[in-house]
Amino acid sequence: MSDSDNPDSFAEHHMHPSPADTPGPATGTASGESHEGVEQSFKSVGYGRRWYDPFYNLLRFFQYSWLGKRLPASWRRRFYYMSNYLVQLNEVKRMIAVGGRAWDEPLNLPDAEHASIPGIWVVDYFPPSLIDELDRAIRANRWDNRPHLGMGQSSAEALKDSRQGSGPSWWRIADISTRGAGFGFPDGYQEKLPKEFRAVELKGVPIGEGLTAVVAYFHLSERGSASVDEVWHAEHRPALARTKGRLVVAEGEKWTAFRQTQAARDKLHAAARDWMSLHCPGAFVKAKEHQPAMDLLLLDQFDPSSGERPDRQTDDWMRALGLTESRVTWRTSGELPGLLLEQSRHGLAPGIQERTWALWGNRNASNAQGVDIRGYGTDPVFALASYVDGRMGDFVVRLGLSDLLELFRAESAMMRDSARSHHGKFGRRDLKRLRQRFLTASLDFSSIERDVKQYNNRRWRDREAWFVLDYTPWLRKQDAEAGRKPFKPIQINKELRKQQNKAARDLVSFDRSYREILATVASLGASIDAYKVQRYAIWIAIGSAVVALVTLWISLLSPGEAAKGIQEWRTWIQW
Repeated sequence: MSDSDNPDSFAEHHMHPSPADTPGPATGTASGESHEGVEQSFKSVGYGRRWYDPFYNLLRFFQYSWLGKRLPASWRRRFYYMSNYLVQLNEVKRMIAVGGRAWDEPLNLPDAEHASIPGIWVVDYFPPSLIDELDRAIRANRWDNRPHLGMGQSSAEALKDSRQGSGPSWWRIADISTRGAGFGFPDGYQEKLPKEFRAVELKGVPIGEGLTAVVAYFHLSERGSASVDEVWHAEHRPALARTKGRLVVAEGEKWTAFRQTQAARDKLHAAARDWMSLHCPGAFVKAKEHQPAMDLLLLDQFDPSSGERPDRQTDDWMRALGLTESRVTWRTSGELPGLLLEQSRHGLAPGIQERTWALWGNRNASNAQGVDIRGYGTDPVFALASYVDGRMGDFVVRLGLSDLLELFRAESAMMRDSARSHHGKFGRRDLKRLRQRFLTASLDFSSIERDVKQYNNRRWRDREAWFVLDYTPWLRKQDAEAGRKPFKPIQINKELRKQQNKAARDLVSFDRSYREILATVASLGASIDAYKVQRYAIWIAIGSAVVALVTLWISLLSPGEAAKGIQEWRTWIQW
């Protein structure tokens, strides 16, 4: 089956529509004409009298005529982009007038189904090269002017102790509520937060003595929590969407719903990431990368933990939210029953950035399976979110640590690949930047193995929920009926620890090898420089000897003979 025949293929969404696309259900016509009549009367681009038809024909002339072939390639490329835009615009108008394509029907979301996002976690890390940035952020935001309840020390003091190996396993940096939120923290602060949030809790988690994680939990306001649901339930009409580069594609109702709903969810993540970047920038911000983020997404009706196989329409509803993994595999935790862990895949959810996770499920499933949320608030959704935050704090740090090691690995690969091309071409400023970059990498890589190993060997697990990866119940049942060997569940936490230990060892090994290569290159460079200096010294000595001989010859002559000799020499040179 080709991409164009497969309703599940995302490639359909990037197809160039043909004038004779098979129409789907009609979404409305300008008159009482039949569906077939409207379809036949809607002409392909360039064949009607609409405002864009002559422009399209003119662009095609400049692309393919004898005159167009003599134009620069950059001009013809621009004409192609412009003509593609008009083709896709015509397709959007056709879908609005006639109806979408057969596989592009609307979502048809039930009125009783709603989604809410009560909380978002964002994490960033501070290796040795950036620890001063964290201390500066704490002092600049005035988060160190009072001790926290139960700690007896300020945030700056707790950070200092943690870097010396004597601090707590985690500590509160700051608890911030927005002005007008109607509540506050006993030892917290109040300031104006983005409209999507009503409070932020910042916690520090030491990963050994050389690496510190800062995880922020954002309490969403009612407006922010319901913002994705509003877009999810909104009417979605065919529209143009920009792909990578300058091309645009025509999207039907379903694909428009996918893109706009995912963009609404990503907007919340972006607001949380931007706040962290502004107030507490760490390694990801320095590298101009998105920080790892996770949201808690709760549904009113659908319960993914029921184990039943979802139908195609339910898959489309979940895909609009950016949830695409849990049809086949589950990541579940016995400490958080009824909730599934899922990573957003950019290929199936292009509206959501990389390094984004979701903890999602039915809003009542956890309560039905024994989770006690009494004492966490009167609103059941926000109460469940506060309960989950107590179990997910360290697990978010665990997931983000893998992303941090991957970021360090990418930086080390860039240093390795650019070393040869830049060798011998450095100016004074370039050498200064290289020295600083090399020092930063050595500081960060030298302690990472020890820190990760120390963090993974901790015995306490009070803030780290443990997850298991397995097939969904309906798929396990199907395998059992077919006599296939059952899938062995994977302990995600143990697997992450194993991968992180290996990644940290590889970074230390790279740092050691890189320093040895640089030392060898520096030694050879010093030898080459010494040889060059020796050659220059020989030529300088020869020149000095010539000058000395000329001076001696002049001193042996009388003044008249010397003047006559110089005059003859000048005459000979001019001749």
